[in-house]
Amino acid sequence: MDEFKKIILRIASILLITFLPCAVLLLVYFYTAPKIAEYADTKEKRAVMDIFNIPYRIKETRFLGFTFKSYDKKDIKEVFKKNITVEEPSAATWEIQPPSAQTAAEKPKNKKRLFKYVKEGKLQGIGFVESKIGYGYNKSSVMSLFICLEPDMETLKGIEVLDHSETPGLGGRITEDQFKKQFAGKKLRPNITVVRGKKAVGANEVDAITGATNTSRGIESFINDAMKEFWEGQGEIKW
Repeated sequence: MDEFKKIILRIASILLITFLPCAVLLLVYFYTAPKIAEYADTKEKRAVMDIFNIPYRIKETRFLGFTFKSYDKKDIKEVFKKNITVEEPSAATWEIQPPSAQTAAEKPKNKKRLFKYVKEGKLQGIGFVESKIGYGYNKSSVMSLFICLEPDMETLKGIEVLDHSETPGLGGRITEDQFKKQFAGKKLRPNITVVRGKKAVGANEVDAITGATNTSRGIESFINDAMKEFWEGQGEIKW
């Protein structure tokens, strides 16, 4: 009987040790999941409005000589809703996901959310979020870009990096304004070319990131593939 009690106690101990960490992780997930989703949504809205130069409220706090910036989430939502038209994919089976969760396998071909900005009756541009895995940078994670086009649909208005896992100081420099601003005004046909070893001078050329060849090539393929897919799906766009 004593031996049986020992076995029961051991089983109970194992179950308790296993259950507690799982319960804690589950609680953390339910607490953080909505916050992560809200952060991703706010980040996406900011990226769209930044490309179109639509102002929104930014709070600045000074502490011990440092300036900290925070964003008014409510204002961002209101300004975005007032200025940006979002056209959802027609495929009812596709559940829209935040950039960090969406993969190429989960996204139907040619079906994208389109972000359009119309000012004084004139289309200022149209953009979409693209998420892909691979291409020579971190092949185990998703990279997401907001790609924005001029009304001619063949000229880049700009790009914003929403999500990436590149090496800080190297590939991670894709988030720097110096790199991103190169793309504004560049021609997308026949394709975007990232130049290595010389200065970019062509209408469709941008300079590569020094020391981050794989990431630079990845961005080049990323944008060209995304635009090919976008143009193929233009029949789905309603103007």
